[in-house]
Amino acid sequence: MRKRTSMTIPASCAAPVGGGSSRRGFSLIELLVVIVIIGILIALILPAIAGVRARARVAQVTSEITQLDNAIAKFKSVYNVDPPSSLYIPPAGDASKWPAADRSKVRAIWPQFNFDTNGGLAIALPNNQFITGGIHLSGAECLVFFLGGIPDLRDAVPVPRGFSKDPTKPWQINGTNREGPFFEFSNERLTDVDKDSLLEYMDALPGQTVPYLYLSSQGRNYKRTNAAGTGLAAQDDFDVFGGPSNPKDLQSVYLKTATPPQAHRNDGYQIISPGNDGLYGSGGVFKDGETLKNDANRAAEVDNITNFSGGQLAP
Repeated sequence: MRKRTSMTIPASCAAPVGGGSSRRGFSLIELLVVIVIIGILIALILPAIAGVRARARVAQVTSEITQLDNAIAKFKSVYNVDPPSSLYIPPAGDASKWPAADRSKVRAIWPQFNFDTNGGLAIALPNNQFITGGIHLSGAECLVFFLGGIPDLRDAVPVPRGFSKDPTKPWQINGTNREGPFFEFSNERLTDVDKDSLLEYMDALPGQTVPYLYLSSQGRNYKRTNAAGTGLAAQDDFDVFGGPSNPKDLQSVYLKTATPPQAHRNDGYQIISPGNDGLYGSGGVFKDGETLKNDANRAAEVDNITNFSGGQLAP
């Protein structure tokens, strides 16, 4: 019979008693080092993410301004002129009350316009009363009025309804045969900053409180509306209505040169978003980003977004 032999297993190969592990855990110092590294990474990443979001928001507003540009081009293709950025509408019933300059603006768009009836204008209010004249449209209001048309303010959400194709009464609300709107306004961003029942339009930046500015040169030059808001003053001084606290404060357009005053889009128009700070600034000469960025007195304008700067004035 074969004799059974026994084998001795080396102690180094023996299984640990009770299945225990010899792995050592992280020390407190190692954990603190990892936490510090993670904190540093977060501190580096969060500003980058915030910057991407900020640039995306600016790009969104820039894109919308381009859409407004296209809408103005559509308006011009129908009426052969850009929308004006200032208009005084006197009470209906007496065509003689229309200032010559404002009459000329309207005639350029609607040659057969009936001034005695204010083109059929009757902007309806929630209490079923009507504004039939005696109002001044700022540039911000003109942007909505001419690209959107006549709104019925009795609606829970006022929707611009375009213009009647009746050549004598294009401003009447009723009727289905209409021209426009030329731009699809987001209803939640329509506002009435100066509480005159005429709508303005805000950009899509979070927390925005003031509207786009629209400043038209009328194809010739930028002029100022006088203090009473009833027509144009004689001088061509590049000022228009549109301040940060009141859309009818005087506000200057942006210039390429001061002497002689040469504006950006000199024979066209300017559309200006106030940016994240909700401030338009003072306007005036703007040549490049660094000129504006280094001027502490014009800090409010740095983040403005326009149709001639391709984004912010001084990113």
